Amino acid sequence: MSIKQTAKIAGKAFLRFIKINYLMVAYIFASVLIELTGIAVTSGKFYMTSPWLFLSFIALVCLISQYIPNHKARYAFFMCLILINFILDFIFIVIFDSTGGTVFEYAMLSLRNDAMIIVEVIPMSFAFIFVSGIIIALYGTLGFMFTKRVEKPNVAFSAKITTAALCALVILGNSMLAFFGNYRFDSNDLTYKLHQQETGTYANKGIVGNMYNELVRGLWFSDIDVGDKNELNRFIYKSTTEPTPLTGEADGFNVVTILCESFEWFTFLYDAERYPNGFAKSVNGEAVDEAYIKSALKRLYPNFYRIYDSKSTIILNNAHSLEKTDISENKSILGNYPLLYQYVNYGYPENSLPYSMPNVLKTLFGVESNSFHNGDRTFYNRDIHHTNALGFKSYTAGDEMYPPDEDGGGLGERRLDSVMFDVCKEKMFPTDRRFNTYITTITMHGQYAERENLQDYYAQMDEYGILPYVEDDEDANALRYYCAAGMDTDKAIGVMLDYLDQNGLADNTLITMFGDHNAYYQGISNYAKNIYFTDQSNYTDLYRVPVMIKVGNRNLEAHNVNRVVTKFTCTCDIYPTVLDLLGVTVFSNLTYGVSAFSPDESILYSRAYDKFLTDKIYFNSLSNIIYQADDVDDAYLADIEQRATVLLDKISHLNRIFAADYFKGSRKNEFNTMLHSVNEQPIKSKQAEVQHAA
Repeated sequence: MSIKQTAKIAGKAFLRFIKINYLMVAYIFASVLIELTGIAVTSGKFYMTSPWLFLSFIALVCLISQYIPNHKARYAFFMCLILINFILDFIFIVIFDSTGGTVFEYAMLSLRNDAMIIVEVIPMSFAFIFVSGIIIALYGTLGFMFTKRVEKPNVAFSAKITTAALCALVILGNSMLAFFGNYRFDSNDLTYKLHQQETGTYANKGIVGNMYNELVRGLWFSDIDVGDKNELNRFIYKSTTEPTPLTGEADGFNVVTILCESFEWFTFLYDAERYPNGFAKSVNGEAVDEAYIKSALKRLYPNFYRIYDSKSTIILNNAHSLEKTDISENKSILGNYPLLYQYVNYGYPENSLPYSMPNVLKTLFGVESNSFHNGDRTFYNRDIHHTNALGFKSYTAGDEMYPPDEDGGGLGERRLDSVMFDVCKEKMFPTDRRFNTYITTITMHGQYAERENLQDYYAQMDEYGILPYVEDDEDANALRYYCAAGMDTDKAIGVMLDYLDQNGLADNTLITMFGDHNAYYQGISNYAKNIYFTDQSNYTDLYRVPVMIKVGNRNLEAHNVNRVVTKFTCTCDIYPTVLDLLGVTVFSNLTYGVSAFSPDESILYSRAYDKFLTDKIYFNSLSNIIYQADDVDDAYLADIEQRATVLLDKISHLNRIFAADYFKGSRKNEFNTMLHSVNEQPIKSKQAEVQHAA
């Protein structure tokens, strides 16, 4: 038989196979198109760089279908698989959109009980639903039409044997892909992150492929090798934080740290350049009276300005955050956060962490620490984590602050920060002892829609003509609702400042206010800053958030202190900065950041987004730089690589510390002894060191 005849026979056989298996062929196209659509709406790319895991699932489904003897049953089988594909993609797209762009990882399973509180309002991706709906409708209609018109499939014994062999090969291939994709992963050596090809998006393995890979990695490749504990011990105590010009400026002070949910500078500041769609945006083409608006804002947000304009306040004007609330919270209390297949609050809520700020202040000065949050008590497992691992004496949650009939904590309605501060102020700021108080707010948490308990603030905004309601402009109205929520947080700050003044506590209380992350809900941060794309020259400003530190009533300007710190800082810098002001020396290998008053700069690695960030660069790896400023050169890239390498080494050691609960038992006593030892030097002597070095 000639080659031509063989090709002709093979061609006919292939066409007959395609015809008989038309449902399978259509299923392949439908599933791939749904998956690519999901990737497109999350990453902006209509392809996968490593589609093999996803395609292995497609192949396995197709082979299983060969055992089904008729088209109606195959139709039902494929239709179910297409719907499952759609539902899985839809769920992960919702997670992605509602969390500001987080790709699914294994640790998210620990958040399942908090899912509805986190997601709150389900954001619908119109493009994904519309395209997928058309694909499913076409498959459902056309697929069923031909079930009686096409020759029955061959399910003879010989065909089953062949199919079984192919199934075994596909399963083997799938297992090998999962194994070789993860076996090199070593959470104790994270330097691979600087040169990995993964982009941290669904454009690598797809949505379904990523889910499977994360489950495999989390279940079978997430063990932490604690390794040589002697080496770990040497690493911990190898170096200490260096004194700065402001070391001990708040010596003996009380400490108040306020994590303001979704707090942004544009909440209360007019800045036409940075926030073109904020208070500087004209409405209906009317000219913007800058002087009038600035004056009105000081009336609407008087207490933010009491801190912002105070000569005793240090402003970190170039601070950034790229995390979720729980991670920012931990970073500001611990100075670090490990990279594990668990979130710390859930996986290690009872670890011994003697270096946490509450534990350090208790060990050195006998200070009692208490934590407050007007959310649900069990959210993020705070009720266990705060009082065990972090060392707070008590944790007071929203359900303990409000009568059940005045809760106001339902979906869409946030509890008011002003009520929390008013109800808890005596416990927050005791007058009979030195205190350390940590407060996490909630009123400014998204979603942003009209709320009954904020009506008075809308009226005040309308009285001054600030951010009026605009018909058919969802972005402008979301910003209006967000800024109104900020007015209640401002009122809460006023309750605190007044109480401190009235009770003689203002002059010796160190107050730190910071935003845990940008206002990513409903894209408010993107809108206010007019930043939507990574090729914009100011892209990293998207993650720029407020940090204000009020040092009692000290007139810092009189001491020639520059109140505005312009170097890059991030959430991890809060812990060493506060301790620096208190005059406390800690072990620098346990802190990812540095004091804001140090000449050194940190680099941010986002646990939530798997990205590195400074004010000039944003990257998943140095092989995949997503954004860099125009003035970034080879020298800066070399410095970034060095900083990132040091940070990754610290993270890898923290992985081991958390996994082993390293400080449990006698090592806690050893740490406390070493902590006392490095803090024996008087603060004046530390300041003299800085002056001598200068």
